[in-house]
Parts: sequence; structure tokens; C-alpha cells
Amino acid sequence: MDRTQRLVALKQAIESRILVLDGAMGTMLQAYGLKSGGCSEEWNISHSQVVQKIHQEYIKAGADVILTNTFGANRVKLSSFGRENNITPCGHFNPLIIP
Repeated sequence: MDRTQRLVALKQAIESRILVLDGAMGTMLQAYGLKSGGCSEEWNISHSQVVQKIHQEYIKAGADVILTNTFGANRVKLSSFGRENNITPCGHFNPLIIP
């Protein structure tokens, strides 16, 4: 599904029902071992299977919309981890997944 198709699907879903979004990704990543204050966006690369598993858990729990783990994928935040040049790898994901 390309971006235009996702947006059309989202618009149709919003018009027809109340949508449930995923939950606290940072909290879930910490449950899987991310240290408090760690770089959760880097886990998109280093622990991609965990990120995918969490998304699947939210879908199984009934989430209609899954937001990707890219909230802090910007030069300012990533620079505090020495990863300011990794913006594209850490944030290069579709910003919205509609199961």
C-alpha cells in the first residue's frame, strides 16, 4: 500500500468509526531491554525484530493505527547519542501503518 492509498484508507476509517491508536512505544521498548534514557529510534535498526513484535502486539490487542518509532528521529535528539548522521536510517519508515 503506497502513501496515497494509506491516506485514503485512513480517511475512510476516520469517517466510519472511532480509531484506536497504539500505545507507549518507549515503555514497551524498555520492557524488552531498552535502558531508560536510551535511544529508542536506534532500535529501529539494531533491534528491528523487537520493534516489529511490539507493533504486532498492538495490532493483536486491537489497534487500528500503528505509529512508527520515529518520534525523536531528528538531528537534535540523535546528536545526544552521537547519531546525528543516522537520521535517515533511524527515521526512514512509513509514518503510519493501518493494519
